[in-house]
Amino acid sequence: MQGCHPALLRRGRDILKGPARLLLTCLLLAGCTLQPDVSQVAPNGRVGTAAPRLSGQTLAGDTLTIDFRQSKTVLVFWAAWCGPCRQEQPGLNSLAAIYASKGIRFVGVDLLDHDRALARAFVTEFKVPYPSLYDDAGSLAAAYQIDSPPSFVFIDQAGVVVNRYPGEASQAHLENLVQKLATSSGAANGSS
Repeated sequence: MQGCHPALLRRGRDILKGPARLLLTCLLLAGCTLQPDVSQVAPNGRVGTAAPRLSGQTLAGDTLTIDFRQSKTVLVFWAAWCGPCRQEQPGLNSLAAIYASKGIRFVGVDLLDHDRALARAFVTEFKVPYPSLYDDAGSLAAAYQIDSPPSFVFIDQAGVVVNRYPGEASQAHLENLVQKLATSSGAANGSS
């Protein structure tokens, strides 16, 4: 470095030797291990593939395992802090009620909320009629290759992902996607 006194350069190099270097290395490595370990999750969830297993704790703390062969399923990936999620929720409640009688169930996956109480407050505020799994570690979102809320995954009764929609959607667009699921015969009919 030009303009620096040679003694200052030597002193800077000396600081990064020994215990200071070891401490810096440990801090960097510790930061990496504090992140959620989603590397062990086999990413899938692509259109035309079998839906990854979906199991975990609900917001109430109960264990819930989803059997996709019981009914066609709309997965709603959401977060309490997500503005578009808040806008879409009343419409999702309506769609869940309308399509329940047509054999389509909705299941929420709350992701990136590190406070379960905030997620429960969202469910209470919007009177969400379907169960939501709590995914604070991000492993369920990683399995379905979901980057951020809101996102939707549509799964037929054979357990195959038939459509995906990342991002905010109008109620009319969501209804169109749910209607496609309702009329799907098991073959992939969408793309991501």
